[in-house]
Amino acid sequence: MKFEDMNIQNEILLSLRDIGIYNPTTIQIESIPFIKQGFDLIGQSATGSGKTLAFGIPIVEMINKNNQIQAIILSPTRELALQISNELGKISKYKALKVTPIYGGVPIDRQIYELRKTEIVVGTPGRILDHLKRGSIRTDKVKFFVLDEADKMIDMGFIDDINLIERFLPKQRQTILFSATMPESLHKIRDSLTVNAKKVKAKTKVDENLLEQYYYDVDRKDKFSLLVHLLKNERPQKTIIFCNSRNEADSLSKNLFLNGIRVKSLHGGLSQNLRERIISDFHRNKINVLVATDVAARGLDIKDVTHIFNYNVPNNTEDYVNRIGRTARAGNKGKAICLLSRDDHRSFQNIISKYSFEIKKSIPSRYNKLNYEKVFSTRKSYTKNSHRPVRRY
Repeated sequence: MKFEDMNIQNEILLSLRDIGIYNPTTIQIESIPFIKQGFDLIGQSATGSGKTLAFGIPIVEMINKNNQIQAIILSPTRELALQISNELGKISKYKALKVTPIYGGVPIDRQIYELRKTEIVVGTPGRILDHLKRGSIRTDKVKFFVLDEADKMIDMGFIDDINLIERFLPKQRQTILFSATMPESLHKIRDSLTVNAKKVKAKTKVDENLLEQYYYDVDRKDKFSLLVHLLKNERPQKTIIFCNSRNEADSLSKNLFLNGIRVKSLHGGLSQNLRERIISDFHRNKINVLVATDVAARGLDIKDVTHIFNYNVPNNTEDYVNRIGRTARAGNKGKAICLLSRDDHRSFQNIISKYSFEIKKSIPSRYNKLNYEKVFSTRKSYTKNSHRPVRRY
């Protein structure tokens, strides 16, 4: 099937051609007709499945250029808000709609000015609520309310903000909720926000034909040494290393840098400008290793990631699926590697019990034992330009 077969406006088809998109994904095929028919919708799909266009195409099609806010889209992170805003801006090119990203960490005055001539608002719950209370977001013309990555918003404690935002919205609207997982904690808010919603579900697991998964048993004191050994032997094109905390991400990133690896850490403790610069550096291959927490990396559209390392195994089994789903995308092969010390075993067993993944045990060749410097501050000079020579691996 092609988008031309889905009765989509010609202006949007032209925009899709401009960005080289011709064939809809499964979640788009299933979602777009229901949204165009006026139904509320609950969609479950993994990162990278095309859900932004699944709700974006019909919303852009049904919105008019009139300088009034007609759609509010919530996302859990600033990065995802920017990504959604960018995608919707591209497909609304020939309709000349204005899409405005709204998030904290930046001056609010500029956002207030931009909101005066906006049709679509994409933002994080806290800053959206701030604008609603100030009256800088008018909701009387809102037709669409979208919650993207709803499960992560619940995990991050945004449930009260979401409920407060909903009180500002017209009762006569469409509510669209997308989530990678559907935990019990999401059921109540899902049922309270939607009415007779249609449910669609696309593939939520990665393609195991393209993804190789391995694990190494290692003493915690040797985990860093093994990681450096594997990075220098695997020679990955782009790598994301996941940690469970900001401090761990910063500490690991600094120590990798001191061992000649082009790396930065990414987490919620960094300023917005710094986070955007780090992501840009990763996209442009100025660095090729990103050490990230789950919250910071959720929803990021980073192409050509060849390797995922779990330096810490996540406590939430769904987070493991989201992590490994960052590689082996768009028909490309990828590799996911877990480094297991004693405190990772229980979480790893939960993953094995829930999913039928084939995760092979590997035995490393001999590697050098390296020193590991503890880091307790999230603001260190290694994140800035340095004259220290960096060796490529």
